[in-house]
Amino acid sequence: MIDRTISHYKIVEKLGEGGMGVVYKAHDMKMNRPVAVKFLSHETLVTEDDKERFLTEAQAAAALNHPGICTVHGIDEAEGLTFIVMEFIEGRSLQDRIKTEPLLIDEVLDVAIQVAEGLKHAHGRGIIHRDIKSSNIMVSGAGRAKIMDFGLAKIRGASRTTKTHRLMGTIAYMSPEQASGEHVDHRTDIWSLGVILYEMLTGRLPFRSERDEAVIYGILNEDPAPVGNLRAGVPMELEHMVSAMLEKDPAGRLSDAGEVLAGLRHIRSIDIGAGYRGGGKSLAVLPFRNISPDTESDYFSDGLTEELLIGLSRLKDVRVASRTTCMRYKGTDKDIKSIGFEVGARYILEGSVRKFGDDLRISVQLVDVGDDRQLWAETYKGAFSDVFDIQESVSRQIVDSLTLKLTPHERVVLGKRSTLSPEAFDLYLRGRECLYGLTKKTLKQAIRHFKRAVELDPRYAAAYAGLGETYATLYQNYDRDDAWLEKSIEACLSALMYDSSLAEAYAALGLSYFQKGSIDEALDASRKAIELDPNSFTGYWILGRIYHSMGREEEAADCFRKVITLNPHFFTAYKDLAMSYERLGMADEYERVLQASLDVYPGYLRKHPDDGRAHMYYAVNLAEVGRTDEAKHEAARAIELSPTEPLMFYNAACFYSRIKEGKLAIESLKRAISEGFEYYDWIKADPDLDNIRSDPEYAGLVEGK
Repeated sequence: MIDRTISHYKIVEKLGEGGMGVVYKAHDMKMNRPVAVKFLSHETLVTEDDKERFLTEAQAAAALNHPGICTVHGIDEAEGLTFIVMEFIEGRSLQDRIKTEPLLIDEVLDVAIQVAEGLKHAHGRGIIHRDIKSSNIMVSGAGRAKIMDFGLAKIRGASRTTKTHRLMGTIAYMSPEQASGEHVDHRTDIWSLGVILYEMLTGRLPFRSERDEAVIYGILNEDPAPVGNLRAGVPMELEHMVSAMLEKDPAGRLSDAGEVLAGLRHIRSIDIGAGYRGGGKSLAVLPFRNISPDTESDYFSDGLTEELLIGLSRLKDVRVASRTTCMRYKGTDKDIKSIGFEVGARYILEGSVRKFGDDLRISVQLVDVGDDRQLWAETYKGAFSDVFDIQESVSRQIVDSLTLKLTPHERVVLGKRSTLSPEAFDLYLRGRECLYGLTKKTLKQAIRHFKRAVELDPRYAAAYAGLGETYATLYQNYDRDDAWLEKSIEACLSALMYDSSLAEAYAALGLSYFQKGSIDEALDASRKAIELDPNSFTGYWILGRIYHSMGREEEAADCFRKVITLNPHFFTAYKDLAMSYERLGMADEYERVLQASLDVYPGYLRKHPDDGRAHMYYAVNLAEVGRTDEAKHEAARAIELSPTEPLMFYNAACFYSRIKEGKLAIESLKRAISEGFEYYDWIKADPDLDNIRSDPEYAGLVEGK
């Protein structure tokens, strides 16, 4: 066919082939322009009825005029061949784009919005596509997405001109009604776009098998794996939208392309954090493997990973995935390409650390997962005191490999050393490891490490910030002694005196101010934390708690959604988001968040089995969905782990009150007060205790207080 002239179209090259026919690039000799010509297979036009149906519906599709739809120039016949002449688009199919490299969340939304705009235009003119799939969407070099191939398009309300039971479309993208051979309307295209969204986000189809029958069975009877199980960092609203588009019953599906478009635009308008945005070259720093003779050195390999990550995240032209996202892959056996897709990163930095006494060996490599190419690799050997030189060398080599242009300020930042004392640095890393343990015991250990670090280097800002965060966390989770807040504020201000760019210091300062009731100061500090580090899920969480306390529930919900996006395992944010939805009267969203949280707690508790607070929160959520026996077990475990903590007994009182176990609620409240929980204003206002307000013993506990 190449070089052959059909009518006035000279065939140049083959572009693709599908069930409907073969597509070629051609030169339109009359109009002197490149075009795409699709020659229809004989199987497509078996009977005269087929030809009549095709001609009628193709003419209607050709009348569509929208930037999101490939323009059809005409339908013609010559030399016994029937063909469609279309606009030629310089680019590649979305299917090819998905196979090549991971799509950032922004890119997914941009493509989906453009496709939804095109479908809205077509549906508004009574045209149903019926074969929406990733290979039928072309993406130009400028990122413009266009829907191709309206060859299966159907005019709404028109009956088929054939009685055959042939399935029209591509099975993997078919809606249940389409796969069953039933009547379809515009909602079949909504389903297919949902399949494409799933494919863009996860790199795989929701229903797949080598056998068509198995695919159809899955479409009709099975639920696909949740998007969040296959890729970290997908906004919850986007997960919900995909689920709503893949609702098997058309009546329960999103109703039209306009509704889809509005939802996508809303999600696109939410700033979900620099860890998942477009702009800049995308990088993930995987946890360095500890190959030291003892596993105790994990703190050092993890800490070195975090130090590199923090330094690189301060460069404006590189988008670095958050620590919580990257640490999920510690000890993983997943291949680098899969990880890159899941976190939306084109480049992956990975390495190993061997620390033995004063000897140090660090091996590092930078990989371009887009084309599976190693950009750079190096092994550094030296004494432990050389660790700062190695860090700086690795960072600069990454900059060179990615051809980043640094500003004078960024050059200074990249070479900046938080301390000149290797011993203080080692203690700081040990402190961070203990802080992330989140138990009362490890928090006390963290305090000792951070204090020793600042004794060795009184100007060590990061160690002061770690100390401030630990004090604030200890107060928040275990011990409501105001002295912890005073110490936290003092440590955070010391950190900022020596380095005013530490996001973690501002985040801890915001939490402490909030707990003290200094709302304006808390707002300023948490906003500054986010400004300095858009990956600061702690900053977003504190800001959400502040908005929540002010009754600004929509803003609070936005913040909590961002927290979950940045750190899907931060269970507290699910509780807070559910509370915001409850106050907003959004019952469906409340239920969805509640169910999502139940998937998070078990994994967290496997890693932190002694976190009584998590057991108690899990108990509350289990009770909310009617799993009362399991809830009571978790509450009992929480109290067992914290037998003298007044805050734990207060949480227990709230839990038992909510499940209407009044006697246990009163006993727990008594114990909380006797152990030192004397926040009577909060006790009187807390809605969780509403079910025991009428109990005479409750009145006796708070009377005159």
